[in-house]
Amino acid sequence: MNRMVQQNLVFQKLQELLIDNKTYYHEPLFKVDQALAATAHIPGAQCKNLFLKDDKKKLYLIVAVHDTAIQLKKLSKYIQASGLRFADENLLYEYLKVKPGSVTPFGLIFDANHAITVLLDAHLFKHELVGFHPLENTATTVIKPADLEKFIQASQNNYRVINFSEIY
Repeated sequence: MNRMVQQNLVFQKLQELLIDNKTYYHEPLFKVDQALAATAHIPGAQCKNLFLKDDKKKLYLIVAVHDTAIQLKKLSKYIQASGLRFADENLLYEYLKVKPGSVTPFGLIFDANHAITVLLDAHLFKHELVGFHPLENTATTVIKPADLEKFIQASQNNYRVINFSEIY
């Protein structure tokens, strides 16, 4: 399935769920610092997404506001997932159909077995809008945080809302 078809599936799912969204196109972005500068005109909080695995091969997707501190060792203890670390790019593509630099919760529609547990930053819900790549880092799609939660629920993945600042 090519990238355009995959992106269309994401946009169709947003439409099916009646999720208002707007997509802004920009240069390819690989790091949060770069994204902040290039997307300053885009409304809402810029977010970071980390795709992780633990020693038991359980998969996790952290969805957080860009400036949220994530300390994997402390988080590992908090969620009882020993050896929490970044998953490799093969797993990233297998489960979310994206490459490094384009990690996004929108990829959850491709996790057919609902293997990924999503860890949502509580600070997302303090913003009116949040932005994520629609499978490629050449665009940012903006939605409401409650609609992100609705999207994750529709994907049937387990998720938790975590106040990361309380862990540390």
